[in-house]
Amino acid sequence: MTITRRATLTTGLGLLGAAALPLAARAQPAYPSNIIKFIIPTAAGGGHDTMMRVIGQKLTEAWGQPTIVESKAGASGAIAAAATAKAPPDGYTLGVNYSALLSNLVLLPNPTYKLEELVPVSMLALTPIAIGVRDSLGVSTLQQFVALAKSKPGKLSYGSYGQGSGGHFVGELLNMSAGIDVVHVPYKGEAPALQDLMGGQIDAAVVSIGGVSRYPGKIKPLAVSSATRFPLYKDVPTFEEAGYAAVNMPGWGALFAPLGTPRPIVDKLSAEMARIVKLPDVASKLLELGFEPAGWGPARLSEFMKEQLALTQKLVSAGRVKL
Repeated sequence: MTITRRATLTTGLGLLGAAALPLAARAQPAYPSNIIKFIIPTAAGGGHDTMMRVIGQKLTEAWGQPTIVESKAGASGAIAAAATAKAPPDGYTLGVNYSALLSNLVLLPNPTYKLEELVPVSMLALTPIAIGVRDSLGVSTLQQFVALAKSKPGKLSYGSYGQGSGGHFVGELLNMSAGIDVVHVPYKGEAPALQDLMGGQIDAAVVSIGGVSRYPGKIKPLAVSSATRFPLYKDVPTFEEAGYAAVNMPGWGALFAPLGTPRPIVDKLSAEMARIVKLPDVASKLLELGFEPAGWGPARLSEFMKEQLALTQKLVSAGRVKL
């Protein structure tokens, strides 16, 4: 009788537990039900910061949840990438990163993150990289800048938004292609590099096209590293038009989630990002920042990153970019 009672009790509890599972599942709040945080790899006030505040506002309007942007600048995006990878995989902490996400894996002996720890969500925008010089330098074309650099080897300097960043790669591609020696000065983001450029601490900056075009009379944009001229700055030639076709490496800004984030959440975020970046007011703002709205999904973003990683490895093997 005891055994029968015990078996009956065990069976009853098992049935009760099974019945409760759907109730527990239904009790889980639908995503999103909390604040969504975007970790950015550059300093506050720069292009990524502004882009994510614009996107975050639209996300709040659509989903009814607040969004915040947190800067974890430094180490060419490695700090932000590691923070994203270590975040809970629940869709409430997401990370934005750029080309240095890949170059760090090639350049650093012991990266603080692995690429497989980050789930691609959306390519938010392509960010054409350009070179601009301080107006007081007295040059107005890339050819004049190259001529000046050749007359002063090792005396001119250019800033980028980080060691091993896209700006660093483009700057070294120009050094190699033009046969010049302009010294690289890394910064924790685009904004401080541009401030030092205007202050005369450096001679040029290799950052976003929007960054070098934002200060007419103080910074003169010379060329953009893309296949075609940027829609809002059609007076700025491409490096190819200026005689340096090899200097063509796109910058980009993409959204990632920690490994283990449920696929439905990733897909929901991806679809919403694609919708938001194509909204007319958002697209126009991104263009003003020097970003071309993309909205690619996870599959296309993953394929792009494989191609870029191969190109990055090739450039590093050439010995021009080192940490």
